[in-house]
Amino acid sequence: MKNFITFVSAIQYFTPPMETIELNTTQNVALELPIASIADRLLSQLIDMLIMGFYLLGMGIGLLTWLDLSSELWMITVFIPIIFYHLFFELFLNGQSPGKKIMNIKVFKADGTQLTPGSCFIRWIFRLADITLSSGGLATLTIIINGKGQRLGDIAAGTTVLKTRNKSDFDKTLWMDVDENYQPRFPEAEMLSDKDVQVIKEVLLAAAGNTQQPDTFIELLTNTRKAIEQKTNTKSKLKDQEYLSTIMKDYNACYREAN
Repeated sequence: MKNFITFVSAIQYFTPPMETIELNTTQNVALELPIASIADRLLSQLIDMLIMGFYLLGMGIGLLTWLDLSSELWMITVFIPIIFYHLFFELFLNGQSPGKKIMNIKVFKADGTQLTPGSCFIRWIFRLADITLSSGGLATLTIIINGKGQRLGDIAAGTTVLKTRNKSDFDKTLWMDVDENYQPRFPEAEMLSDKDVQVIKEVLLAAAGNTQQPDTFIELLTNTRKAIEQKTNTKSKLKDQEYLSTIMKDYNACYREAN
């Protein structure tokens, strides 16, 4: 384990930062996400291997202890879930195995369209050459050369693995409760970064809590609004404070939908 972590750290250190990819969301809004690093992918693979190992150990002991199964039936019962592990989770957890979910990385279609069962199946088939037979060496080499977060299975399936937003970081800007049925008025709010929304939050809080210099904060609200309108290409007749508050709420709603 110690040698593996050292190996992962070395790869992360010597591998140059990867690019970001711009995806079009269901609201036809561009969303830029960083490509998952090799270290993130290796660590997610290690987590998945540990989960599978505990499953094998628990099921193996349990079936041998409590059930009188033939060796063939025992092998099928224990190993079939392991064989289909990644296919199952990527299909039903929308591109994430437990390891990927913990590492905040996710499989996306490279063109921004919805991840399909066919794409998941192709990625799973190519795991044999990419990861299993080469112990991950071929996948690592392909990802480094390709530079787009794609192993051979990703290239064949038209997918890539991207880093999703860390929820703890997102919570720093999340200060509005949004009803589950709420429909964003400005879905373009998804184009904003966490830093943008943090600025909006601070401006709104400062303006609401200061009554001694109202003119100064009116100008601050107006300038912030202009910057957000320019970045999201939105226009509205709402007052500055109401507009920025709505943008905050819409950003929260868009984030919730994406996750």
